[in-house]
Amino acid sequence: MMELRVMRLMLAVTGGLLVACGPEPNVTSDAERPATKVLAERVELARFASGIEALGTARSNESLEISANLTEKIIALNFEDGAEVEAGALLARLDDTAERAALAAARARLAERRRTLDRSESLVRDRVLSESEVDLLGSEVETAVAEVTALEAQIEDHLIRAPFAGRVGLRMVSVGALIQPGDVITTLDDIDTIKVDFTVPETELARLQAGVPLVARTAAFPDRSFEGEVSAVATQVNPQTRAILARAQIDNTDHALRPGMLIELELLARQRDSLAVPESALVPRGERQFVFRIVDEVVERVEVTVGARRPGLAEITSGLAPGDWVVTDGTLKLQPGSRVRVADRAAALPSVSDGAES
Repeated sequence: MMELRVMRLMLAVTGGLLVACGPEPNVTSDAERPATKVLAERVELARFASGIEALGTARSNESLEISANLTEKIIALNFEDGAEVEAGALLARLDDTAERAALAAARARLAERRRTLDRSESLVRDRVLSESEVDLLGSEVETAVAEVTALEAQIEDHLIRAPFAGRVGLRMVSVGALIQPGDVITTLDDIDTIKVDFTVPETELARLQAGVPLVARTAAFPDRSFEGEVSAVATQVNPQTRAILARAQIDNTDHALRPGMLIELELLARQRDSLAVPESALVPRGERQFVFRIVDEVVERVEVTVGARRPGLAEITSGLAPGDWVVTDGTLKLQPGSRVRVADRAAALPSVSDGAES
């Protein structure tokens, strides 16, 4: 029994010596690890703004229902549905046969009275007519002129013209129809510029003024934004709602926006140039935000304060300086002190030591 215990003790000692004399475990320091390949961006200035959000309904810059101001039959329609027309373009013509006949007779009377007046001048010299009789003939000429002018105006009332350039809507009548005052022939809208009336709380009045740029969006074009500006602000605050009315103008030269659309507005008030990083560079930890800043090919984790945001960009109000380089892709593989290699841009990456020597 004693011999068995001695043999077990000798085996245990021998095993311990073999372990002690074996190869050491492979321990690699951070400096010996291969550099992690990442993408990086330089911290630069970008334009940000404190936005004011509002809703409004699109309106035409100018809008009108085209109608006649007399009762007459339509004899011609000179436009197609949805056509673009110039200011003064003839849209419709009403039957003016009787007026044109009356105008021809009035012009004939005018010509005859003028000839009579011309002959009377020689009769005055021959003392055949008195001055008063010549004055009477002159009055008859003036009356005939007024009659011709009135008939020409009546004929012009039979010609329905576009008062401004724009796009006509759908035809609401047909040729041969008897139209009465107020009957709508079509609509005419100038939509090169869209107006949007909206309200904002009175607390935003200090930031609301004419000329403030804005971005407009609508559900009809979810991937597109439209640029415009505030054109006017009302002079009074509504005492019931404590809101103030304002008007925006949006460029719409391609006629994508139409009157009646619901428009979402973001007013870009208090514009400023601030440091910015891509949103992909942010590493959230609870309610705090960090970035990995590259210094001499080694990253350090820096806490930053994030301000406003734009699509793809975040405003940085503290924690970084202009010209810093931050990791934008590969942050999940990094720890403070990790060595990195910027993909395809390693040569462009400056180092702090280089800057200190210069």
